[in-house]
Amino acid sequence: MTQALPKGGNTAIAQVDPTARTLFVGLNWKLPPTTSPVEIDASLFLLNEAGVVRDDRDFIFYNQETDASGVVYRMPAAELDPAHDRDGFVITLPALSEEVQRLAFCLTLDATNARDFTFGAVPWVQARVVNPDSDRELLHYRSGSELGEETALIVAELYRHRESWKFRAVGQGFAGGLRTLAAHFGVLVADEDSPSASLAATEETLTASALTLDKEATGLDAGGKPKRRRRRTLQDVLTAQVEDIKTSYRAIQPLLKRAIQDNPNESQTRLLLDRILQDVLGYALSEIKTEQRIQGRTADYVLAPGGADALVIEAKRLGAPLRDKQIFQATSYAAYSGIRWALLTNVINWQLYRVATEDRVEADLVFDFDLQNGLDDESAYWLMLLSKTGITRCELLEKLWRKKVALSAESLLAAILNEDVLNKIRAVLLRERGCSLNHQEIQEAIERELLR
Repeated sequence: MTQALPKGGNTAIAQVDPTARTLFVGLNWKLPPTTSPVEIDASLFLLNEAGVVRDDRDFIFYNQETDASGVVYRMPAAELDPAHDRDGFVITLPALSEEVQRLAFCLTLDATNARDFTFGAVPWVQARVVNPDSDRELLHYRSGSELGEETALIVAELYRHRESWKFRAVGQGFAGGLRTLAAHFGVLVADEDSPSASLAATEETLTASALTLDKEATGLDAGGKPKRRRRRTLQDVLTAQVEDIKTSYRAIQPLLKRAIQDNPNESQTRLLLDRILQDVLGYALSEIKTEQRIQGRTADYVLAPGGADALVIEAKRLGAPLRDKQIFQATSYAAYSGIRWALLTNVINWQLYRVATEDRVEADLVFDFDLQNGLDDESAYWLMLLSKTGITRCELLEKLWRKKVALSAESLLAAILNEDVLNKIRAVLLRERGCSLNHQEIQEAIERELLR
């Protein structure tokens, strides 16, 4: 059951869900009927021990949708369920810098044409905490009648408590809107008449100037048309990290080519894999555990970024065939140790499996690639997901796996033969072909003509 919090109430995340590593904090509100357009904007501040941002990249809002590392980002609007959330943020707790002590989730009024509008006119605002891996709502806070003349509101916060995290329902208001709130947290925001406020950011200089709160066009392009300021998005961060992977791999590639020619033994293969794990994927030596045993099973490697076991690796001699038995070895260890991801590799070929243990042990292939002919864009992205920065943001792998499952032949077939879809097909055939058919006839025709 979801735990409801009153204003000022707090609880430990681990207490309500010990498995939660990535959180989604969704924000919602109800606007009253009004003749003037009123918008409410969500924002998030990553704060240090002093209660201020380390730099302006710790301010997540509509013009900057992720922090510098991509560990915290604003959920794309297309992925939100408007029945529950109007806005929201994804946070990977183990990957957060130790310098970040608190995250403040805020709402501010943008009442351009209704300047007297305040949160006192808003019936309620709410924040909820969800474990996106299980889609389970953990905590919920909804304001009562305590809102008044505020135009900015700290709705809730996540904060470190000893070795874990707590969530607090805050409900604290401010006057002055987003600009005042940002200044309160130490963000440098360009004044409306500042030169930096009228500069359109380029791809190379997303944060070269002070942030602007302007939602409108900024400046004119060569054709005299308004330019829009480019947002810093999660995709920007991921693209930069993929480029880092490519750069690091270039230093390793000559070693791999020479190894392929020399046909190394298993011990020499392990040395090469160690180099890749450290120099390309960014794991510290202390985060690479070898020859781990559980219930009579041994894992060649267990990767533990930040000390949390996250990925099992079954490593074979360079170029050796990867067989079903070896897949079972990797995934069975993962299943017994409660680890969700298992990798089978001979350094050239890489296969990642998602391990589920709800009713029985099942392993789904998420992706596979090989490095025989170098590192292309897709393989570089997958290597990034296996890197320390990628594996700690496990929601990216979860999203990739869910997409693969959704587009599988089994899922697509089930969708096509769904009663709602059959109704649509029946209506189209009646309209276009003048032929009235029942569901059974349509289903049999699909199976006979399209699925044979």
